[in-house]
Amino acid sequence: MANEKEIVKELLPLIRVYKDGSVERLLSSPNVAASSEDPETGVSSKDIVISDNPFVSARIFLPKTQQQQQKKLPIFVYFHGGAFCVESAFSFFVHRYLNILASQANLIAISVDFRLLPHHPLPAAYDDGWTTLRWIASHAAGAGSGPNNPEPWLLSHADFSRLYVGGETSGANIAHNLLLRAGTEPLPSDLKILGALLCCPFFWGSKPIGSEPVEEHQQSLAMKVWNFACPDAPGGIDHHWINPCASGAPSLSSLACSKLLVTITGKDEFRDRDLLYFDSVKQSGWHGDLQLFDAGHEEHAFQLFKPETDLAQAMIKRLASFLV
Repeated sequence: MANEKEIVKELLPLIRVYKDGSVERLLSSPNVAASSEDPETGVSSKDIVISDNPFVSARIFLPKTQQQQQKKLPIFVYFHGGAFCVESAFSFFVHRYLNILASQANLIAISVDFRLLPHHPLPAAYDDGWTTLRWIASHAAGAGSGPNNPEPWLLSHADFSRLYVGGETSGANIAHNLLLRAGTEPLPSDLKILGALLCCPFFWGSKPIGSEPVEEHQQSLAMKVWNFACPDAPGGIDHHWINPCASGAPSLSSLACSKLLVTITGKDEFRDRDLLYFDSVKQSGWHGDLQLFDAGHEEHAFQLFKPETDLAQAMIKRLASFLV
């Protein structure tokens, strides 16, 4: 039909880009509002602006128990999945999940709404994560910076010695790359990342390993996502941002945290990559507490989509026990 918009690029089943510049994000779940008190968990949440240039916003979560005690809480900086191009810090699945996790782990969660493809190719998402960590560091110094500073929930309730980063798939990839950056570029106020939670992190490479299909490898969705996310990356799919085990990649011994939990699932296409990553960290000489958790025969991020199941509840309990 004459009035149909012209498609210039698409990455199915995730995203479609039109000639007029509009974008259709095919798999994003609807955004939901923050809540003064979640009816299921009692967790409070609100939306905040971390930076105006570039614009970075977030949703922050505070458990109900904290309103009744003076104990300082860990901080968990969370990056959602979605292949760097779909989903949001404010989406229903992310909001529900962080309400549950903040309640069970008794922590402050910060869900970062980093910039997405196609208008913001990598390293935009990595830079937004770093901007967020610097913003937290400004609060550790006792002041706070940004358009809406200071953030009282951090100043009043946060234990800055217990800072965690993490996320699902592409969000876990962001967290990993922040750990590498923090290994060479100290954060202000000498802020340290205590731990990282990498749930089914999105890693890939040019040569198939393990159970990865050989014939379809070059046409895999992972390959297409990376070419969409970072088409000019030196080394392509073997750039260290996506293949931390590639020849010439920065040493994993420089990961800037003291404890690291990698989770895998039975149906996840990144399973073999994540096991390789785990083994590579172990062999790198990194001196932290390295842990692996197999969440069972499920797809990645299943704990967000069906948190009521036994496997999801067991996984969330394991994650909560790590974030202390």
